[in-house]
Amino acid sequence: MSETDVITLIDYDAGNLASLEGALDRLGLPYQRAATPDGIAPGGPIILPGVGHFEAAQRSLRDRGWWRLLPTLVAEGRPLLGICLGLQLLAEGSEEAPRASGLGLIPGLVRRLGPGVKVPHMGWSQVSEHHMHPALPDLDRAWLYFVHSYALEPTVETICIAEHGRPFAAIQARGLVLGFQAHPEKSGEAGLSMLKSTLAWMGVAAPAPEVPCN
Repeated sequence: MSETDVITLIDYDAGNLASLEGALDRLGLPYQRAATPDGIAPGGPIILPGVGHFEAAQRSLRDRGWWRLLPTLVAEGRPLLGICLGLQLLAEGSEEAPRASGLGLIPGLVRRLGPGVKVPHMGWSQVSEHHMHPALPDLDRAWLYFVHSYALEPTVETICIAEHGRPFAAIQARGLVLGFQAHPEKSGEAGLSMLKSTLAWMGVAAPAPEVPCN
């Protein structure tokens, strides 16, 4: 990790970043908020969080200058992690906003959960590992915390799958782009482990614990 490798948290009024920042603080990882691309760190991964409506979030990212820039940054080699609505925005589009396109950085479409279950899905669900990924620890049968009404349909590139009325992509990846439908900052030790491992793979590792002198 170089001195310029700092995590950039995109702050676009689509969710409270405090709990995510708390998780990064516990992991000892350097980060900074950026409301516009002017505030982006010179190097290091970018996190696109989010809660709320797909089209409103897309509009806010467009207005702030992020929407056109993010695919360029990924093409230049910057890793990108989407969380919750952030994952959905990385996809090709969503049933929640049929006229609004996604970033198209990962394949697939986002569809409403169900049928026959309570929506939104708020709570813990067990995930099954569909594919191994070098960024992630073993998450097969791990319990993660979700808050969402829509989710990405699983594809051949889905890493972990969960179910709520139907199977959905809990973790998706393509190249340097990853997405978590679950909230890692609310998913206990498993969530912290997947966040730590992913960001280390993206170039920002947690500091080694101090060893006391004997």
